[in-house]
Amino acid sequence: MVRVNRRPFPAAVGILVILTAVLVLAGCTTDKNRNKENVSSESAVLYVGDEPVSEEEYRMLAEEYSNQIYMQYTTDQVNSEDFWESKIDGTAPWERLDELIREELVHNYTVRRLGVELSVTEDYTYEDLLAAGEKENDSRSDTMSEEDGVIYGLTEFDEQTYYKYWYSNLETQVVNALINAGDAVTQDECREYYDANLQEFSYDLGVSVLYAEIPDEAEETALRVRKAMEDADSASEVSEAFEDAAVQELELNSLDTQEGMSGVYGYRWQVASQLQEGEIFGPYEDNGLLCVMKCTERTENGSLEFEAVKSQIQRYLQVSQAQERIAKEQEETETEQGDISPEDIIISLKRGN
Repeated sequence: MVRVNRRPFPAAVGILVILTAVLVLAGCTTDKNRNKENVSSESAVLYVGDEPVSEEEYRMLAEEYSNQIYMQYTTDQVNSEDFWESKIDGTAPWERLDELIREELVHNYTVRRLGVELSVTEDYTYEDLLAAGEKENDSRSDTMSEEDGVIYGLTEFDEQTYYKYWYSNLETQVVNALINAGDAVTQDECREYYDANLQEFSYDLGVSVLYAEIPDEAEETALRVRKAMEDADSASEVSEAFEDAAVQELELNSLDTQEGMSGVYGYRWQVASQLQEGEIFGPYEDNGLLCVMKCTERTENGSLEFEAVKSQIQRYLQVSQAQERIAKEQEETETEQGDISPEDIIISLKRGN
């Protein structure tokens, strides 16, 4: 089974965050034979392509995915002593788990191989990755011990979490590198996608508003701004008369509410969506400021113009092409059995791992 990570349009556009630094693991080397030397045929569980998989990496993934298998069976079945090797509906549970692990390994090793080919990362082993995780934990611990130290995300990674964190970041960089190395997406291709998927760019409600923010202590100014909005149709007509007021013309709609990070402007959309054309609301307090809003136009069942979303469509198509390249590489990658038995590793798992 090949995992194709094609995301729906909005989510794929979210991959716009571009990591520019080359990923480097502690102790890495560009010697392509290093992994094969570190993992001898006697200590390899599998080969992904011609890359050996160590028992440690396979066991880590077996522990990670075992709960997904447990959930597919009854409590009595899971608690039986021979659960993993018992044939249930024609297949032993260990075989199902092995299939999940192989799928994950094929995906990750494909991403790693492409990362090396595209100079996104140096080649590395599983041991290198674990060493990098320890180094990352030490760095985060040192930062936390500082007086003004700030950590974003986890304060510490376990092996499984760092493994996923690493490959998620690596895949993002590989996608970006494939985009940079690939063919450009034309405007005609973007237009074709837009016309064929117009529903993705359609909204139930759209409002154009004049929106003003005034310092919270300037209530009199806020009242005067409201008065000035009665006869105004543009931000400049209001802002020229009030230096303390930040006035904008906003195009909001149910597809793009512009709520900002963590919904900081969520209430603004709630207010705007209730206004009728020509109606003014405020002053009201929001985010420590006094706000005034006027609806200048209200539209129902509208669509975003092509020019407004062209760059997003272009990025989406580029990301899709890159993901298809990764999927194709996966399809062409085979796994072979090593000398260590996957069944023995899985059977040795303790319930609750």
